[in-house]
Parts: sequence; C-alpha cells; structure tokens
Amino acid sequence: MHFTAHDIGAMASRYRAAFVNSLSGFKPANLVGTADAAGNSNLAIISSVVHLGSHPPLLALIVRPSPVERHTLENILDTRCYTINHVHQSFIEAAHQTA
Repeated sequence: MHFTAHDIGAMASRYRAAFVNSLSGFKPANLVGTADAAGNSNLAIISSVVHLGSHPPLLALIVRPSPVERHTLENILDTRCYTINHVHQSFIEAAHQTA
C-alpha cells in the first residue's frame, strides 16, 4: 500500500495520529518514575525509551515538546534521577492510570 503526503494530510486528526504512531511498529510500555526537588513523586507511562549502546550503557528517552508542563522531563533535568521499569502484562491496567 502507498500513501502520499496528501493522503496522510487528508486523514481525520485522530486517525492520522494513530496511523503515524503505528508506523514504527511495536512500542514497549515503560513506567518512568521521578520526583521533584521537594520530593513529590511522579510516574509516567512512556513508549519512547530506546537502546542506544551498551558500552557505555545508553538509553534514550524521547519527550515531545509542548506548551504544557512535562513533569517527568522537568524532574529529570532538575534532579538527574529517575527509574525506568518495563510494564508487565500483569499490571497493564494500573500502569495506564498514569496516562
């Protein structure tokens, strides 16, 4: 199947978002835990964690720019501390509550 830029641009907004989000295939769900400088915790479900290298060990976390606050990114930049945990099938529903 072939799609042109015009075809994609003509799609309904939500359909286009789902279509483009699916282009790269399977995306793992990860819970990224942070805390702000005052110790307030934050947990976000993020699918854009990717492996970059093993020596040194490198992971990338991609956060979309936006005019709204990005607490996870702000906390990481402020404290330089975070956790990344894979979402297991046994707690998918609970993990989705962070969205």
